[in-house]
Amino acid sequence: MNTPRRVLVVRLGAVGDVVRTLPAVGLLRQAWPDARVAWAVETLSAPLLEGHPDIDRLLVLDRRRLQRQIRRLSPGAVGLLREFRRGLRDFSAELSLDFQGSFKSGLVAALSGAPLRFGFDRPWIREGSHLFANHRVRLDPARRHRVLRAAALVEAAGVPPGGRLAPNLVLGEDELERGRRERRRLCPEGAVVALAPFSSRRQAWKRYPLERWKAIARGVTERGASLIVLGGPGEREPAEALTAGAGERAAISTDLDLRELAALIAACPVLVGGDTGPMHIAWSVGSRVVAIYGPTDPALNAPFGEGHRVLAPERPTSRQEADRFPGISPERVIDSIFQVLETSTKETPP
Repeated sequence: MNTPRRVLVVRLGAVGDVVRTLPAVGLLRQAWPDARVAWAVETLSAPLLEGHPDIDRLLVLDRRRLQRQIRRLSPGAVGLLREFRRGLRDFSAELSLDFQGSFKSGLVAALSGAPLRFGFDRPWIREGSHLFANHRVRLDPARRHRVLRAAALVEAAGVPPGGRLAPNLVLGEDELERGRRERRRLCPEGAVVALAPFSSRRQAWKRYPLERWKAIARGVTERGASLIVLGGPGEREPAEALTAGAGERAAISTDLDLRELAALIAACPVLVGGDTGPMHIAWSVGSRVVAIYGPTDPALNAPFGEGHRVLAPERPTSRQEADRFPGISPERVIDSIFQVLETSTKETPP
């Protein structure tokens, strides 16, 4: 296949999924430096891609606004879809890469008009997305890390194997400096550990129990480190409950936008969290991770790269179990935090 001039990346949704697609897009850019690359993405995750050197254009779908319009039976929904489709068509992609494997992402690839549409084959997709692809990629082995799975798709599309697959979230130096200033404002002294204890309400089963988080917060500060609990605007109250017994070395941050959050995480040598967006942001900006897994599979979803610590049950657990994190005690998490801190090459900025 000749080198395509215009490539459409389709990975619409969650922050962690977008972050895990970036290394594969880096491979694409290494192999095809002159190609123009557009990325179809939803509003929530789009800020992480703004100004990225591997991406020439963002095609942003405002899904929440569209859903509101549809619920109201508003004709504005048709206008939003037409505007998004116009952007897809104007880009004139020669090749589309559906990294998501859902009906919605497959439809976006088809609406682009790209003559070459690569996507995953069954059973690695859902909702029949393979029907929109005219080049279907099968994976072997099936339980492949999401970053490696994304790399397999670009290699199937013609990118030579063996390129450097690396974390690829890009922040400007001014953003990184603001993150360091915010870290100093919240925690003026000591090694700083970021805690990301929350997940979306839809995925509340990913959450390590709050009482165990409280014990972790106390243990971290008792051993001389400082901590910052990260959350969203609606999570201030549980964050305050979590830090109530952790003393003056515990701080809370719940009012940052997505890029500000990424910059603050980059200023912390270690982040502790479950299989959520902030955890994946952490490894992508070079911070070490202590990842706590329950029902999600770490073989697919672990932090990518070296130097991280993954804590998972000895046997798979289900979302319905009373204890979805058996064997993962607060003491075990605390020990892992300080072991990772000792080996981290990223010092807490002065």
